[in-house]
Amino acid sequence: MVTIAGYGAECHRVDVAGQHVDLWRVADLERHVDRTALLGAEDPPEPPYWAHLWSGALVLAAAIPEGARSVIELGCGLGLPGLVAACRGARVTFVDRVSAALAFTRASARLNRVTGVDFVAADCTTPALAARFDLVLAAELLYDRRAFPGIARALARLLAAGGRALLTDARRIDTGEFYEVLETAGLTWQATDHPVREEGLPLTIRLIEITARGEPPPDRGGGAGGATDERGPGESPSRRNPRTSQRRA
Repeated sequence: MVTIAGYGAECHRVDVAGQHVDLWRVADLERHVDRTALLGAEDPPEPPYWAHLWSGALVLAAAIPEGARSVIELGCGLGLPGLVAACRGARVTFVDRVSAALAFTRASARLNRVTGVDFVAADCTTPALAARFDLVLAAELLYDRRAFPGIARALARLLAAGGRALLTDARRIDTGEFYEVLETAGLTWQATDHPVREEGLPLTIRLIEITARGEPPPDRGGGAGGATDERGPGESPSRRNPRTSQRRA
C-alpha cells in the first residue's frame, strides 16, 4: 500500500460535474479516530478531520467557475476544490495548518499532472499571506465560532479587486454570527442552498458567494444553481425559519 505522510493511502476517482479528478485519501480512516478518547478524555487528540472528504467540499468543487487565474484554498484538507481549479488552468495556492493534508494534496496534484500549484503550511487566518487572489475557496471552515472574525478578515485581505470568495457552510453549528462578522469586515454575501445526502441522511449545504462591498454581484453561471437566499445588512441566517429551511432542503 502507498504511504503518504505516515498514512496508508488509496486513490479514488471523484466525478465533479462531469470532470474526473484523482484524489489520494487516507485508507481506513475510521482506524485513526479514537472514539473512546473523544468521549472520555479531558483533552482528547484531534481526529484527522482534514482527511474526510466533506460534503461541502464536493458542493464547492462543483461550483468552481471557469476562467479564474489566481486561486487560494483555505483549510484545504484533501484539496478537491482547488484541484478542480488547477485542472482548469488556474494557479492555485493550497493552505492548511496540517502538513499531512498538504502532503496528500501535493500527491494528488502530481497524480492529475497539474502545474502552477503552491503549498503553505499555516493557519488559514495567518496575515503572512500577502498576495491577493481572483478566487478564494473555503469548504466547511465554519466549525469554531472563535475563528469567525479571523476568517472574515482573511477573506477581505485576500480578495483581489473584482474577485470573489466561494465558501460552503453545512451549518453543523450555529453560524449566524459569521454572516454579521462578514458585514463588519466590509464584505457582502449571497447564498444558494444545495440539498445532498450524507451517510444516507438529507443535508443542505449552503454555498456562499462573497465580494467586497461596492463590487457588482458575481455572475453565477455554471454549477452554482440552487435555492437563492440574498440578505442585506443585519439579516442573519440564524434568524431563518427552520421549517422554511426544511422545505427548501
